[in-house]
Amino acid sequence: MNAILITGAGVVTPIGVSVAEFWRSCLAGRSGIRIDDRMDVEGLPCGWVSGLLSSDDREKVLTRSGSVGRSWSDVLLYDSVKQALDDASVEPLLGSRVGMIWVRVWPGPSGSDPRDYSQHLRGLASRYDRVQNNCVSITNDIKQSTPPPEVMDLSSFPANVSRMLATPVNAKRIEATCAGGLRAIAEAARMIILDQVDVVIVCAAVSRNTPYVLSQYAQLMALSRWEGPVEQSSMPFDRRRSGMVINESSAAIIIESDEHARNRGVEQSYAQISGWGLSIGTGHVTAPEAKCIERVMSDALRSAQVSPDAVDEVNSHGTSTKLNDLMEARSIHAIFGKRAPSLPVAAIKSMTGHGSAASGVIESIASALSICDGVVPPIPTCLEPDPKCALATQTEVTHLPVRNVLKNSFGFGGQYASMVFTEPSKKRQVF
Repeated sequence: MNAILITGAGVVTPIGVSVAEFWRSCLAGRSGIRIDDRMDVEGLPCGWVSGLLSSDDREKVLTRSGSVGRSWSDVLLYDSVKQALDDASVEPLLGSRVGMIWVRVWPGPSGSDPRDYSQHLRGLASRYDRVQNNCVSITNDIKQSTPPPEVMDLSSFPANVSRMLATPVNAKRIEATCAGGLRAIAEAARMIILDQVDVVIVCAAVSRNTPYVLSQYAQLMALSRWEGPVEQSSMPFDRRRSGMVINESSAAIIIESDEHARNRGVEQSYAQISGWGLSIGTGHVTAPEAKCIERVMSDALRSAQVSPDAVDEVNSHGTSTKLNDLMEARSIHAIFGKRAPSLPVAAIKSMTGHGSAASGVIESIASALSICDGVVPPIPTCLEPDPKCALATQTEVTHLPVRNVLKNSFGFGGQYASMVFTEPSKKRQVF
């Protein structure tokens, strides 16, 4: 079977709005977590910091990908997709079968802001007053109405990507909370294996910094309550950790078979997608289950035909919440046994914050870059490692040959995903 390769990547993150900037920041341990002064959070017990783009980076992204009527979330999506297509040297793909798996977490129709609900309900009531149940009147009203921004975004994004590529796109939207990024990559690989498409764009974006979202997470006591230096707010596997930090971010990768890549003249790639494990838990809606984490990690290794002894790095979910980090650490110990305390672990959210499904794609790119560069990024905020986790969390870059990386992503609602990335036959040169 042809290897499934990552041949292009693009990111928009609080620590860089290109793959090169992002990776340099990762290796330098630079934080993109800042005081969130865009809203009044005085009454919350937590949530006063977020992973935010700098004003310069925000302007850069808007200049590159902004458009009249385009939401910020879609700006993020478009920008990372453009980067990935350019990085993969993908010209308009006339004649190719192109797929796209996209994930977008945005506080619009999902009701993350109460104003969305009230505006939607007022609109329904107003329409009923105007047209009642008359089909002709309803049709005429629809013709004269302008769809709300969230509807325009959801319908126009895949269509615009199709126009940008000058070819039809087999597009699917996935919603699997914070495991959505890895699930999207797995679905893309499956489409190629089943010969449904030749190349797939996988992309995800999140922009959920609203008072209602922060209040929801605050009620769960899931957000960081750290009151020290802001850049320390997200500290995966540190004994002082007190919760996660949410962010705004996006990422995209280009996936294709090695045969398809060679046929279009591409010899080097970031990584091979070797296997994955997916599961839905039956336990608590927010509390992770160690047995489910162990299952997807074990399934990923088995499907990749990679033994635990051959794994050189675990790119963790690492949210900085008390329970999630502990359950993930226990699962790593269960899978890797005596190797666990010395197996290098990365936790990118220590620098970027948590971008829901986008984090899965961002951290997959980081996993691939580890393979290309022969390094494991530091966890700069883990200054007092939790002995209950007992993992190899380094505050400096670790240099070693990286051939196989196990990447974890878990989400509310019992969503679990794990994936193995392997060294390709010819690696991309790092920046």
